[in-house]
Amino acid sequence: MAPTSPTALAASLGGSTTLKNAHVWEVTSPLSVGSNKNKAHHHFLPVQLTPGTRRRRVSVEVHRVKSVFESTTVASAADIAVDSSGLLNETEICYVRILQHKTINPVEAALDNILTSKLKGDAKKAKEGTVNFFTGSFRKKGEDGGGGGGDDADDDSISDGSFMKSFREPFSPASIIAEKREQQEQQSFEGWIPKYKIPLRMFHIVEMKKRSVIVAFEFHGHSSHREFVFEDEAATKEFCAIVEKEKALLDGRLKILLKNSLGDIKLKKDEGLTLLFDICSGSNLPVCDIGMESDPYITVRFHGKRIHKTAYVSNNCNPIWTLRRGANFIWKVDALELFQSEEGLIFEVKDYDAIGSNESLGAFNVNARTLYKWNGERREFALKPLLGEPNYGKGKVSLRVRRATAHDIEFMEKFHEKQKKANNIISLPNIKGGTTLKSIMTVHKKKEKEGPDKGKAKYLIRPGPDPKRKEETAWLTKEKIDEEAMEQSYNWTDIGSGTLGKIFVEILECNNLPNMDQGGVLGVKTDAFVSLVYEDCFARTDIIDDCLSPRWLPWSQRAFIFNMMHTSSQLFLAVIDSDANSMSSHDLVGRVSIDISNFRAGSIYVLQYNLFPSAKCTPREAKFGTIKIRLRLELEDERNLLLSNFQLPESVYVNVDNKKDFDVIIQTVEGDIDTRRYDLGTIHSFCDELISYLTIYYALEDAFKSLLLWRGKSALSLPVPSYSTRSIKWVDVDFPLHSFVAFICTISLVENPNLLPSFCFGCIGWLLLATCERRTANPNPWMRSKSFQHYLSALILGKSLMGAESIKAHENVNSINQAESMWDKRVREAEERAKKRADDYAKEQEQYLKDLDEIGDANEDLTTYGKAGGLSLPNPTRAYLFPIQQYLGVACNWLRIFKNILSWEESYISFWIAAMSFILSGVVFFIPWGFLLKWTLRIIVWVVFGPWMKLADKFYFSRLHNETKEQKKERMNQEELERQKQLGKQKTEAQIAREKKSKLRDFKQYMFGDHICKVNILKKDRYYDVPLPTSSATVFEPKEQTLGELAMQEAGYRRTRVDGQQLVGDMIPKIFETPTTEAPTGKPTKKTDLLEKGSPAAFYDGNDSYSAAAIKVGSIVVGAGAITWFGVPMFVYLVRLVLPEGV
Repeated sequence: MAPTSPTALAASLGGSTTLKNAHVWEVTSPLSVGSNKNKAHHHFLPVQLTPGTRRRRVSVEVHRVKSVFESTTVASAADIAVDSSGLLNETEICYVRILQHKTINPVEAALDNILTSKLKGDAKKAKEGTVNFFTGSFRKKGEDGGGGGGDDADDDSISDGSFMKSFREPFSPASIIAEKREQQEQQSFEGWIPKYKIPLRMFHIVEMKKRSVIVAFEFHGHSSHREFVFEDEAATKEFCAIVEKEKALLDGRLKILLKNSLGDIKLKKDEGLTLLFDICSGSNLPVCDIGMESDPYITVRFHGKRIHKTAYVSNNCNPIWTLRRGANFIWKVDALELFQSEEGLIFEVKDYDAIGSNESLGAFNVNARTLYKWNGERREFALKPLLGEPNYGKGKVSLRVRRATAHDIEFMEKFHEKQKKANNIISLPNIKGGTTLKSIMTVHKKKEKEGPDKGKAKYLIRPGPDPKRKEETAWLTKEKIDEEAMEQSYNWTDIGSGTLGKIFVEILECNNLPNMDQGGVLGVKTDAFVSLVYEDCFARTDIIDDCLSPRWLPWSQRAFIFNMMHTSSQLFLAVIDSDANSMSSHDLVGRVSIDISNFRAGSIYVLQYNLFPSAKCTPREAKFGTIKIRLRLELEDERNLLLSNFQLPESVYVNVDNKKDFDVIIQTVEGDIDTRRYDLGTIHSFCDELISYLTIYYALEDAFKSLLLWRGKSALSLPVPSYSTRSIKWVDVDFPLHSFVAFICTISLVENPNLLPSFCFGCIGWLLLATCERRTANPNPWMRSKSFQHYLSALILGKSLMGAESIKAHENVNSINQAESMWDKRVREAEERAKKRADDYAKEQEQYLKDLDEIGDANEDLTTYGKAGGLSLPNPTRAYLFPIQQYLGVACNWLRIFKNILSWEESYISFWIAAMSFILSGVVFFIPWGFLLKWTLRIIVWVVFGPWMKLADKFYFSRLHNETKEQKKERMNQEELERQKQLGKQKTEAQIAREKKSKLRDFKQYMFGDHICKVNILKKDRYYDVPLPTSSATVFEPKEQTLGELAMQEAGYRRTRVDGQQLVGDMIPKIFETPTTEAPTGKPTKKTDLLEKGSPAAFYDGNDSYSAAAIKVGSIVVGAGAITWFGVPMFVYLVRLVLPEGV
């Protein structure tokens, strides 16, 4: 079925159309037999040879049309009032309508088919499509020309068939029904069906003969010609005269139409519009397919010409169109042309059918004013039937439109060119392509025979020597390799989307890795590289071939700068065995997650960790080697870092285009165990974890005893006067502070119960402070967290007073071992006591059963029970246990988060909870809770139990009980309407959330890759990876540099910038771009404290803010005015005193 004409659509979409007048002629439309080369003259079949099916009626009609755009959008009343404020005047539109008779002789139609397709004699083409005997034109099967057979041969030729469908009206019984609307005013149309409806401005008389007229339909540079043969010469002249008369009125009607369309809008000269469209979704679309839902897609037309078409969404009546399904497109149009259109843009929803024609599900239009003023908000449009199409009475489509930006245009151009943007992944430069035989034949170790290193073993440097010292660094001794590995890296890769701070990470070495390759005896060993995942970034180092203790040297790809988005984010590292075979995946050696939140800025950390396959479930054994890294943290503003935690962390995802890379990311973040899959071992591990939390009882028992028995000791610094030196000394005194505070608070609470709410809030903060104190007093420096005072000073001053920290290797090893052994002994003794109690209880039960046997059975039941028989069916454990596994996983995740906050592993969140608890405790301290509770209870008692409840019964409850069926039905209908309103609101919110999720996923898949991995922000691992005692920390002391060296460094010298995968923006988002340079505008350098002493730039204070600059300039102006006002007269007076009077 061919598309309906634009103006017919306008009449079918709720517009108010009244036929003012119509002139009708009965004509014959002969078939076209071709034209000359320049198409100046067209030839048609003689009227005597024209089939009877070519009978037509031509009507020149003038319609009064009100705005059709007032009721199409489901918008607020205010929006409708604005959009329709200037569109209430009537507009006249003139059409030339061509009608055909509703009864078609099948014999004539068959003869017409033979005449147009068979007589040519081309059997091959006749099988493939339709051949016009007279014109020689050929149309393949399936080309949408509007029909088949001789009745449409002139309309559907290859030259103009696709053009004429723009004016086509549907041929269906529904269109006959539609015509009955006008039959009362237009009785001459009875029995005729509208075929084409052409706006008069597109209709032209080319040539007039005695009884015939050759006309042309023109639109956007395309044209189609027809011949109308009238009954007599008078009818021909009358037709031409009326057409010319109506054409003379076109300009005036067009001005009225444009005035009504523009309203208060004033267009600029030659103003053009570049609009970005986002077809969001459809909801509750009609169902056309039997036994399944529709396959909807949308076509967009302007003046009958299709400007866009989406892909269809299979079997979905609530489809969401995304980028790759054609949701977004850019349309450029002349603003004046848009406002001169009667209907604006037409959006038609169709149901795709692989077999047969695509059915129309409804359409809607968007007027020029709405498009011109639209600013990107989401709007819903109700579907209404096209003329001649079934009215399903339901369905909505939501859109968003705004002016396109330069980024939008560039993005869509690249998208249509199918040029994917490069993935934001640091690629492997030396993925092995060699065979196992090549690895075996490669020599990695040799003994030096001469030179200063004679007799020493040297190793081949992988992946290659220093480009600046190739010969010198091609082979090095083990000691030299270790020395070189600790040098500063040459090149850095700056990656990520955050702005809170920077994390400098260097992968130094791995030791004692297991051999993951087959054939290790022959010399093939693990080909290791390190994968790094941080927030929305994925990076990896060079591959070190055939080595179980690889070293990454300064000139290799090993140094990365990650930009921080959230304080709780972890740095995930994994050592991977590379597999060059494209058919197999890389193998995980081990992984580690590094908690950044408790590291301090200004320190360089050399960290060594044990590698484990997973940190979620299974018991871990240290047999997968170790990894050593160097890490340094730079924070822009610690106050902003703290304040950023008021926002909940958003979900972060990493996309890659390669399945092997995706597996590497999954292994780096999650490990080798997927807890989302059903496994009995996972259930057992969850249960074991839940049981392990019972050990907190021992810690609570110790803490309660320490609090109650005043055993606790807190170091307090007290001022003590010294008589010998006559000064005050600060002496550290151990004092049971927590017991003292508990005593004061409890006696205050007993005396004044109104303090209970304040006491409850204070207890939360107090508990967190106590755990923080316990954590900071841990003998293991790598188990300590930042103190409450650290965060408080950072919040108040913008920078912590604690400064950088220095930790020696193997610091407090003896104390650490002693504390761990004491705790293990404490737990072991408690478990032994619990086991002894269980054994004693079991013995008691056994003795009890023996006593019962001696007494004997006295049961008087005479029933006999047979033995159970038959086959026992296998138990479907998965159906029952898998939901239990999921519930256990959720419980463990929440317990892990709670444990991390309580133990200050999520130290930023712990600080804010403690701080807010103390603030709330102080606020509610001054609230008279007893007074409020007393008067609240008084009001409730007086209102609920008072005698005036009789009035409530009389005027409300009794009426509710005695209401009639009609009243009850009306009340229930009102309640149902309110419920449906709330339900509709919830559905809309859920639909918008699904739209955002689907569209963002599709954008990320298009821009970065189809494989998506979620990266956890909050810590959800069971095990906490702690640096080994060999780790150390030193205060970072950057060397002084010249202004040129520092400026080049801050400008990004020897740094490769790679943007993260964080998308920002609406409709067509773009990558969040972190500044590629640290160099500030208008300043010689950002870090003037690193400049050499004596450098002029070292004394530069920096740029002033606008307010500070304004104050300085104002001070200078005021000072100059004051000096002028007072100084000039004083100077003149002094001159007069010095000089003689006559001078």
